[in-house]
Amino acid sequence: MFLSFILISSLSSACSQISFVEQPQDGQFYCRDLITNEAIVPVSGSIATPDVDELALVVFKDGVYYQSDIESLIYTNGQASFDLTVTIVAGLHNYNFYLYAQKSGIRRQIMSARHIVCGDAFIIDGQSNAVATDYHQEGLANESQSNWIRSYGTASVNAADVPVDAEWHVADGIGAYSSGCVGAWALRSANRLMDYLQMPIAVINGAVGGTMIAWHLRDNLDPENLSTIYGRLLYRANKSGLASKARAIIWHQGESDGQGDPSTYLANWDIMRSAWAEDYPNVTNIFLFQIRDGCGVSGDLDIRDLQRQMPDLYDDITVIPTTGIDEHDGCHFFYQGYKTMGTWAAAAIARVLYDAPFPSSGYPPRVASATFTSSSQDSVELIFHDLNQDLLLDQNIEGRFSLVGGGAETVLSATATPGKITLQLSGPTSATEIGFLGNSGAGPWITNQFGVGAFTFKLPILP
Repeated sequence: MFLSFILISSLSSACSQISFVEQPQDGQFYCRDLITNEAIVPVSGSIATPDVDELALVVFKDGVYYQSDIESLIYTNGQASFDLTVTIVAGLHNYNFYLYAQKSGIRRQIMSARHIVCGDAFIIDGQSNAVATDYHQEGLANESQSNWIRSYGTASVNAADVPVDAEWHVADGIGAYSSGCVGAWALRSANRLMDYLQMPIAVINGAVGGTMIAWHLRDNLDPENLSTIYGRLLYRANKSGLASKARAIIWHQGESDGQGDPSTYLANWDIMRSAWAEDYPNVTNIFLFQIRDGCGVSGDLDIRDLQRQMPDLYDDITVIPTTGIDEHDGCHFFYQGYKTMGTWAAAAIARVLYDAPFPSSGYPPRVASATFTSSSQDSVELIFHDLNQDLLLDQNIEGRFSLVGGGAETVLSATATPGKITLQLSGPTSATEIGFLGNSGAGPWITNQFGVGAFTFKLPILP
């Protein structure tokens, strides 16, 4: 009995004499390998307690013993290194890790990490509608909150705050620029994906309101420069282990560039994409929201139309509309609007990344071309990418079209058939372009049969 007391006392000092290179944290999220559907969790380091013969890593899954790894220690100059691993399976499972020091059958716990999960991760960037905080103090944005949806660190714009928060958090949809904040639509989207995939989701959101795309570019001399938007986001992604394994990036930005030159925007977009490709090498797809009328872009269609065309320019981009949503204050969205955006984003991600069954009629209507239907040039036919898709027109939609380059001609009526909209003009026109403005606030809208809005556009009218 006296011997046991001596051993336990010796083991009690092991915690202060162990140094970890890798270890899980409470609440940590591990990205799964897409082939094995698993993640390897390492626990490694060194120990300087010669009275310890071996270390045992014991893991419980959903409260039931799952797996263990035991390593005998070999000391050199009073120090022994160790390298233990356990492989966990993705899914809605909680894993608890315990590390024990052992000597002659006596064991003492020297480390624990609880609520470890494994699933898929996503990165979000942009400006205020990517921040998507509770702008109207409705208190509703956490209705999709779940212990299975995690985030790492803080979204603070203060460089000094970022390295201080080295913890995992349950993702939050209400706050902004603080610990665990991901935004309302991001949380909704993550919840829908969690439910569909039956696995945890991690989101890191580095968006900052009122910013131009140029402000999101990487400092190539110091990619993790915490004084930059890019650097703060990358720092968190690297520290969390998600940067190398995140599945996709979701972008909502452009309002601050809305009156600018689309060629400049595209050039900056290409610079940013190249940096993303280096720093987020597992990302295979980018999802972006097309910005809408209002918030500095009233009537301006150039940047919006560039965003509409992104899938034609890049084969890894999917565009998500923000039209068809009435809950908009002229710049930001009420919670119900963000909720709808999150639902649409989840549907797009599930379809593209996970081959979810999805009817083509449910895709957002995206115009392909505009053509005069007669030599008198008093009627225009809009042809959409899906010629079989039903298009629904709200009353008074005619007033949301604009003709460019003509006289005072207007659109008198709009008629929809599958995949096409015919616009009857007030008279012959010399207009060279036609635009669909959308709305700031509520409709009228062009939608598909599921209520998903058509992208706004600015098109040349072909003869």
